[in-house]
Amino acid sequence: MRAKYTLGASVSCFDLFNLEKQFAEIHGAPIDFLHYDVVDGSFNQCIILGLPLLAAIRPHTKLPIDVHLAVYQPERFIEQFAEAGADIISIHPEGTDDVLGNFERIRKLHRIPALALRSETEVTRDLLPALEQAEFITKLTVNPGFSGQKIQPQAFARMSALRKLMDDNDIHTPIAADGNVNVTTIPALVSSGASMLIGGTSGLFLKDHPVKENAQRMLLAMG
Repeated sequence: MRAKYTLGASVSCFDLFNLEKQFAEIHGAPIDFLHYDVVDGSFNQCIILGLPLLAAIRPHTKLPIDVHLAVYQPERFIEQFAEAGADIISIHPEGTDDVLGNFERIRKLHRIPALALRSETEVTRDLLPALEQAEFITKLTVNPGFSGQKIQPQAFARMSALRKLMDDNDIHTPIAADGNVNVTTIPALVSSGASMLIGGTSGLFLKDHPVKENAQRMLLAMG
């Protein structure tokens, strides 16, 4: 069954010093899942989030947690993050030569496989089997790991091309937009094929407004 999520909250943008308060806000808002970025320092030049934090927050939410492994050789980490509390594990074809094999590893752990694509990646037909098997596809519009970035200029065209390739091959996997997702950019992202949103500092965690209000405004912007 395909995910029916609409809005995800990026854990890397949480107030990590006040997690109890942050989760109270998240649970009071129309948020469907948590997006948990893991960057290994090589896939991009930063290191964020890891196993201890995931294990710590897992007992405190019933929301599905999508662990986004922005890493090389994700097979090294799949079992560890499954045990720590991931419900969905997203991997990058730019980080492995065996996407389908890793999908099978994820399923054997009774977790759900998903795909993630860097902003600059242009998808070709060889990825069609993975696009079809993925629960959803997170299309980054910025580089993974750094909050506060602006959408890269070609992100919309690449997302549109991804959606067209799948539509032309009768693949209905949803696309999640990740990076600078806010009420200003959402209409163009939706027009480019996104049906899921991942909210961060520019849209969901605006300092002058509560998370619930921001989430509602983002959903309304989808039209």
